[in-house]
This record gives sequence, C-alpha cells and structure tokens, in this order.
Amino acid sequence: RATAPDAAPELAASLKALYAWYPMAGEGGPFGAGTTIKGLVREMLELSSQLPGGMDDVCVARGQADTSALADAYRSALGASKAATEKAQTALDAIDAFEASGKTMADAARLMMSCAMPRASKAFPKEQVELLKAEAADAFINIVLACGGPALDALVGLARSVEAEYRALKAAQSALDNNDLLRMAYEALRDYPAIRAAYEGRFKMVMIDEFQDTDQMQVDLIRYLTGAGERALCTVGDAQQSIYRFRGAEVEVFRRQERKVGSAAASETVATSDAPAGELVKLVRNFRSHDEVLRYVARVFDGDDGGLMQGFLDLEASDGRKDTLVADASRRQALFVAGGSTQERTQAKARAIAERFRALADAGQPQGGMVLLLGRMTNADVYAQAFRDQGLDCVIAGGSVFAQAAEVQTVRALVCALANPADTAQGLMPLLASPMFALGAQEFLALATKLDDQTGETSRRNIDAGIMSDSDVPGLQGLPLVTRAREVLRYALRRVGRDSFAAIARDAVNASGWFVRLAQRGPEGKAIAANVLKALDAVAEAEAEFGNSPRSIALAFDRFLAGKEAPGALNEEGDGAVRIMTVHASKGLEYPVVAVAECFGVRKSSGAAQMGRVEGGARVVALPARFDGVKLADGTFVKGDDVKKQFEHAFKGKGTSLWLPPELMEDVCATGSPAEAFARLRNDDLQLSLEERARLLYVAMTRARELVILAMDAGVSRGKVTAPTFDVETDLTYDVLRRILPTDALDMPQLDADRLVFDNSQPGDYELISLSDFTFGEQAFEANASLDAEGRLVRGDTDVADNAAHSTVPGSADPKPDSFELVYPQAAGVRMGTCPFPARDSYSYSSIAAALHAETEDRAAEARVPMDEAGDDAESDGSEMADADVAAVEPAGNPMALGSAFHAACQWLIEMGADALPAERADALTRLWCLTPEQRERFDVALNRWLRSSVRAELLAWPCVRAEVPFFSLGCEDKDIARYGAYAEGAIDALATDPADPSRALVIDYKTGGTPDETPDQLLEKHALQARVYSDVLHKAGFKTVTVKFVRVEQAAPAVSVELTEPQVVTYNL
Repeated sequence: RATAPDAAPELAASLKALYAWYPMAGEGGPFGAGTTIKGLVREMLELSSQLPGGMDDVCVARGQADTSALADAYRSALGASKAATEKAQTALDAIDAFEASGKTMADAARLMMSCAMPRASKAFPKEQVELLKAEAADAFINIVLACGGPALDALVGLARSVEAEYRALKAAQSALDNNDLLRMAYEALRDYPAIRAAYEGRFKMVMIDEFQDTDQMQVDLIRYLTGAGERALCTVGDAQQSIYRFRGAEVEVFRRQERKVGSAAASETVATSDAPAGELVKLVRNFRSHDEVLRYVARVFDGDDGGLMQGFLDLEASDGRKDTLVADASRRQALFVAGGSTQERTQAKARAIAERFRALADAGQPQGGMVLLLGRMTNADVYAQAFRDQGLDCVIAGGSVFAQAAEVQTVRALVCALANPADTAQGLMPLLASPMFALGAQEFLALATKLDDQTGETSRRNIDAGIMSDSDVPGLQGLPLVTRAREVLRYALRRVGRDSFAAIARDAVNASGWFVRLAQRGPEGKAIAANVLKALDAVAEAEAEFGNSPRSIALAFDRFLAGKEAPGALNEEGDGAVRIMTVHASKGLEYPVVAVAECFGVRKSSGAAQMGRVEGGARVVALPARFDGVKLADGTFVKGDDVKKQFEHAFKGKGTSLWLPPELMEDVCATGSPAEAFARLRNDDLQLSLEERARLLYVAMTRARELVILAMDAGVSRGKVTAPTFDVETDLTYDVLRRILPTDALDMPQLDADRLVFDNSQPGDYELISLSDFTFGEQAFEANASLDAEGRLVRGDTDVADNAAHSTVPGSADPKPDSFELVYPQAAGVRMGTCPFPARDSYSYSSIAAALHAETEDRAAEARVPMDEAGDDAESDGSEMADADVAAVEPAGNPMALGSAFHAACQWLIEMGADALPAERADALTRLWCLTPEQRERFDVALNRWLRSSVRAELLAWPCVRAEVPFFSLGCEDKDIARYGAYAEGAIDALATDPADPSRALVIDYKTGGTPDETPDQLLEKHALQARVYSDVLHKAGFKTVTVKFVRVEQAAPAVSVELTEPQVVTYNL
C-alpha cells in the first residue's frame, strides 16, 4: 500500500528506510534464514497477542545519539602512542562531524567506520582498550537506533497495521482466535464489575490441569473466578514437564504459585474463612517407569546432587507395576559420537541406535514397543533409514514433519503439474521422478528428446511436450514406465477444468498403482499412504473453499503445507513397527523402550532483533541487519557489508570476544540502554531455552517404562590440539556425560568407559564412537569407527575400514536390479442401453401430433444407441464410441435431414444478420446432416426461394427478430390439448416482436416437403393445431395479437410471375 499513488509520502519514506534495514523475506523463501520484515512482524504479533493490550503493551527500544562517553574514551588514548593518537584523533574528528550532521544512517555509518581500536600498550593497557570497545559498542547501538527512527516507526506502524487488518478480517467473519478468547474473557472480567460479580465465587472449585503450561494472563483471568485469596483454586502441574515456551507458556508462573501456596501453608497466620490457607501436595508415585529408569532420571537431573534441575522432584516407582521387558538387557544405556561432520555424527547415532533396537528385537522384545524420541525432526529420515537397514519396520508417527515428507511433496508436485503442466520444475519433473512413476535417466531422456522427421536430427524438448507426444527417438521407444506415465497423466490433464480437481488428483494416484505398491510394504507403506491420503484430503478441502480453480487450489495447498501438521494416520498404523516422533508428540504416552536423540542442544540466537516478555508487557530491540554503502570524509567508499561487520562488533563480537561483554555493561551502559537490553534479552532467551531443553530431556526419559537409551554427540575442534567442542552454554551433553559416566580426579567424564556409573551397569551399556582422533583432558583418543560408502557404521581401525570399503566396491554385475511393479486398472465389461425418460407433465407440438397422427415436425430425430440384430442393447467392452460410430447412427438420405439442415441455415442467417448463406456453410451443413446430392439440390432451391421471398422481407422488417426461441409455458386450457400435460414446451423457428408495441408478434415456421396438390382448406386444417399451440404460448406471455405463418419453402405459391419465386404461406391471425 505504501507504493500506491495515494499513499502518504511519509509512510513511503519510512518503509523505504525499513527496507534499508531488512529484506522483506528470506532469500531462501518467505521463511528463509536471517532477520526479515515478515519474520519480525510475525514475531511481534505473536508476542503481542499474548498480552492484554496487544501492540500497546510492546515497547520498541529507541536510542539517543549521545557521543560524549565515546569521545571521553577516545581522548584517554591521546598520547598513548603515535598509532593510538592517530586513531583517536580520527575518531574524535568523526564524532565532531557527526554532531554537526543531520544524524542520518549514512552519518552513523561514517562515524562507525572512523572508529578504529588502538592496540594495547603500557600507556594504554588492555583494560582501557576493552573499556573503549565497550563504550563504542554501546554508542554504536544507541546512535543507530536514534538515526534509524524512521525505520523503527515503519516497523511498529506495519505491525499495528497488520494487527488491525487481522482483527478486521476476523470481525468481518465474526471469528475469534484462541488468544482472542483469552484476552476478551480477561478484559470482560477486568473491566466490567457486573460480569465479574456474576462469576466471582460462583464455582466451588476451579481446577487447572497442566498448570505448568499457562501464562500470566491466563492466571489473572482465573483469579477473577476463584474468590478472595483464591480459595476455590486447585492447580495440578509439574514444572519439570513445562515444554511449551514457544506457545507462550511461562514456567515461572507455576513456580510463583507453588512458592505462594507453600509459604501460605507454612505460615503460622490463622486462616480466615475468606482466605483459607493453601495446601501443597506432592505426588511422588510413578506408575509408569521401572525404578532403574527413575534412578537414571534422578542421576541426570537431581540438582541437589549436581544434576541439571534445581528443586528436582524425585519420583518413586510403584510396586504394583507390570514389568514388560522381555529381553535380557540393561535398562540404562547411552552412546556418545565424537568427531566427523554433523551429518556423519547423525548417521553414526542413527546406526548405533538401530543396532541396539535390532539386538533387543532379536532377544524377543517386541519392536512395536520401541520408540525414538527426537528434539527436532530435521533428520528423522536418516534414523528411519537406519532402522529399515536393520530390517526393522519403522514409521514416523508424530511431529510437525508432514510437509517435509517425500510422499507429501509428491502430492504437491501432482497438484502443480495438474494446475500448470508447463511448470516442470515444481510439477512434472519431481512427480515423474517420485515413487508414483519412478522414471529414471533413460525415461527422462526419452521425454526430453525429439526427432526431426525431415533432417533426422535430435534436439531437446520440454518434458511436458514429451508427455503429450508419442514420437520418441529410436532406441528410446516403448519404455513401459514412460507409456504408463503418459496414459495416467494425459487422462488426468484432459479432465482438468471439467471434473473435480481433487477427484482427478486422487484418481491419478490410484491409477499410478502407488497405493498397491505401498500396501506391499507393511507398516511403513501404511504410514506413507496415510500421509498421501491426508494430503489429498487437504486438496479436496481447498477445492471446497475456492471452487474448481487449479491455481487457487495449488496456492491453498501450499498454505496448508506451511502450517505445522502432524503425519497422517490409518487404523492400526505402525502396529509392530518402531516409531519415530518428537518429544512434544509423545507427551502423555509411554513405551517399553525409548531412545532419545537430538534433544541436548539449543541454538544461540544470532538475529539482529531480540524480543521477550518483561514486567508489564514486552520489549523489542531491533538492530539493522544490513547497511547501505557510504563515502567517508576522505572520499573512500565503504561497502555496506563492511559497515555491517563494524557494527556487529557491538553485539556479535569478532571471534569469541564481544566488544560489550556482560561484565562491562554496568560500567558502560546507562539505565535502560538498548545495548544492555539487547544483550539481556538474548542471554535470557538462551538461558530459558537451555532450561527448557533440560525439561524436554526429562519428559523424553520419563516416557520409558523399562529401558532408556541416550544418544549424544559433539564435534571435534580443528588445530594442533583437537578436543570435543562441548559448549555448556548451549548444550547439555557434557553435563549429562559427567553425571552418567565414571569421572576422573578432575571430575571429568571418562569418555572411554564401557559402562555407566551405576553399580549394576554392564560392559556395552555405554559406547564411545569416535569418528576422528581427539584429546580430552590429558587423554588422547583414536578414531575407532567410520562410515562406509553406503553409510553403514564400521567399527575398528579407520584405515582398515576405508581400505575394506574401497576393495569391496561392487562391480557392474553385483548390484541387484531395481524393480518397479506397474499397475493397470482391471478391465470391466460395460452394458449400455437407453434409459427410458420419466413421464413428464408437459407436451410439445410434436408429441401431440404423434398421438393424433397429425402433421409432425420435419427435422431429424435425436441419435439413439444402435441396436443389435436381436433387438437387444449393444454391449461394450469398455472402449469409448468414436465420432465415426456416432455419425453412423444417422444413415445418409434420412428424409428428416433436409428439414434440420434448412432450419440450421435459417437460424445462422438471422443470428449473423446475413443476406446469403456462404457456400462453405452450406457444404458444412450438408456434411453434418449427411444430405444426399438430391437433398442438397432441394436444399439450395428452397433456400433461394426463402431468401427472395416477400414473407422473409416482412419478417426482417420487424424491429426484433430471434431464431429458435425456446419456450416452457403453462399449457392450453382446451380439453383436446390439456389432457397431454399441464405445460407446453418447444421452440419457435423465428419470432418477430416490436418493443414499441408489445401487444403483437409474428411467428414464422419453416416447412420442407409437402405436395403441391393440397388445397388451401386442407393446409389450414393441417397446421391449425400447431398454430393454436404457438399462439396460446404467446398469449400467456402477454401478446394480444399473434400472426402465425407456416412457410412451405419447397412449394411455390400460385403463379405471380414466370420465375415462381414465392413460397406457399399458410397464415393464421389469432
């Protein structure tokens, strides 16, 4: 809207400033990496939607262009050394220039690029250099936010506009979202005493389950319902299971309530009837997990003993639980992968977990009770493939991975191909390569190659043209996969725009045989089929909303995939198969055997904007993610990327050091400094994320009834000394290893141990898988495993393993050929027959004439299905009738054909306003109605007579002339006609009316055939019935005077000239 001609100039300017800070969307797509306008607005609105005042409760930090502290810091460097003095003076000159400038973003960039840091020296020690860096970082952030006011104004204005537009759209549909329900209920109770009085004290008990997943506004709302002192409130929750922070849940809300109730219960103050003392009840009995599993959990998390959680609530196993561990195996296991790339470590973890599951299955443990819980599903396919390579059925049963599933992307490719066959990149190409058709290089070569029949040369063609063509180059003809793909897709594409789009897509999937092949793959195939069916259902829902518009359906389907959808499910899906799901999806479930991976680390935020909840609302600090280039005072041009690097020293630092470390913030930053707020928001988010990661690990481990396997990994640093890259600020791996492994004198975990710290641990319960050499503490470790060419985990000396892998590379005769089962629909015999028309409460002149043996219409009857010699309906073997078959229904020389051709010619003349019929048109009608040469001659004579007739001239003199005018009217009241029905239907050959005089009408009815010896009286009687039908219809339509003229175009009127050009006319004035 800002680019519209009537947009306010200041809005357009501010948005231009915002575009200078951020791109509208990520370069990799709308959800690509990096800070973007769309991402910022979305995050701000998600945050504000959880606040009572919406965007009014969001504070966006602004800066002050104050350079005094920075100038003082640089003055202290004057005289320290020649180099330091030069850098300090340059910076001071730049500060003076900035103060005298308009203080724009370009001025801020020039200042930052002129502020170089001097080296430490005796006269200017390292501590002063660090302090100067901190002052510069704080000043940079303040100055940029002050100079970037228009960009921040645009960001806030855009967020408010989107919020207002979203609310308007909801209001127009009388719709509320989940946050509206909470916010409006809270506002109603807060702002309207009558409503509050109606509900306050109304309930004897208000119980809240899963209280650890609430936020402050929900708690404030509930307090209005629970009376004084919250006497009617009972909450049930477990802070150790609070894992929904991304939805706004605040575990601190639970902890505050726990402290409040606990302190009230311990207080000696006498409770009153209005505010009775609270009671804190701890439920410590666990009916799910074996005691060894619970001791494993306590070892990891008991904060009083050095674990991950402070205030840990230890649980006791129930004596009455049933033991379901069949295999003779240790209940507590772990593995650690060190070295290699991230992908290699993921593959190694997946293979190691799969091996342990395979061993359990071989020992009799049902694989249907085994589950792998992941913190994120990015690598779910890697783990699934590892299970399948071990011969274990596997299904991805939970997590927001639906859109990423290969089978769902295949359905998307089908939708894109049907919506636009020419869009081969998103449609035909991935569709044909998918398991739906499984085309390989040879088949694509056939589709993409054409042969010039004249020159014999081959050239490239688009594959959509290849699908529609049967002409393939020699050597690539008759490929079965190509033939079947053409059959399925051509039929589907022919139906687009005519049949239901969703039905076409579903039929194409069925016809390809994909479901048949999936049914043969057991539980894995069922899981894939469930996703396919869910995707097809989404296509049908899009069609129901947008109609049969292929492009709109494709866009709606993409919007559906952008949501976080769980995998589809069939009845008994996954029975007997290993499951893979997210920890969040497993909440409330339990399994005998649980492996946990990808659940130990969090990502440190590197974005240019930080936001979070603060007391009274939320705070946002948005720093620019990019800068424009700028020309310095000496004429040097500096690119925007270099300005960005200089600015990022302030909050990202160079290497591992920040210019503004936490320990200097108190000395440098003023109260409310945006630099301090940015760092605090980022650090708080990191700390809260890591704490929630620990709770996620707790939830994962406590899903296990009998056995838990923890799978961890760490990279190995490069350089002279290689060591595991443990980062305790972002990853729990080191702390977990320190708790579950034996430790040395320095309290460092012994990574080369073969068992865990527990007394009954057995050799093999723990395994170190080292993909590269490294040093940990004072101990050196050599690589003890590697991945072969097919991704299998090979233990032992890596050089030997590599040589073995190279020596066993299969030759051309070794690989097992791929197979693909083509599926064709079963042919079904079809019996066709004419279906009798139901009796209708209407009549036409033709039906009355047939019943009375009166004059009938002189046109050909409708074509009917041919009958065999015995009179039975013809049978078909399923093939369609060709055009030639239909044409053969009407044999040449049908006596009615001449009348039909003549009526069609007269209709064309009227509708085209033509005075003559072109020869080409006459020839086409001759072919259409299969006229014999004799009939063609009669046609030409009759048409010539009509064109030159005075009755035609009379017809054309009327202001409004229409041809083949249909009617459906109340029937005639005359007893001899009324008995045939209550309604009359038919069509008038030519109807002439006058809008200026709507009381009269002229009807022309053409008649071919007839004999010249009929008398005038006979003709009047002959056509009287038809005239009565027409006149009755027109009288009921409001015409008072109706003239009906039957024109016998093959019979000449009594001689008025030698040429006998006038046709015979029978006239009725009714």
